[in-house]
Amino acid sequence: MVPLTALAQSIQLKGTVLDTKGESLIGASVLEKGTTNGCITDLNGNFTLTVNPKATLIISYVGYVTQEIQVNGRSSLKATLKDDSEMLEEVVVVGYGTMKKSDMTGAISS
Repeated sequence: MVPLTALAQSIQLKGTVLDTKGESLIGASVLEKGTTNGCITDLNGNFTLTVNPKATLIISYVGYVTQEIQVNGRSSLKATLKDDSEMLEEVVVVGYGTMKKSDMTGAISS
């Protein structure tokens, strides 16, 4: 027999990760803070993760500001990540390496 308190130590959390335009973020990382328990979002930005009801989630995606969210016993949540404009630099791939767009001289074709 398992004590009832042992069963209440984790909950199944379902959520969605979006950007500020409401677009789903495919492959965003969702991690329970202080553990190795985590997952990535699917094609619709959805995830399902079994966590401690008092857990903190760390949600990250390349080019966006990482966010920490308290679960607080919820079974569902929606996270919106903001662009991290300081993290991204414009980079141009050239035939012999890479360089910043601002350092380029000459014509650039997209």
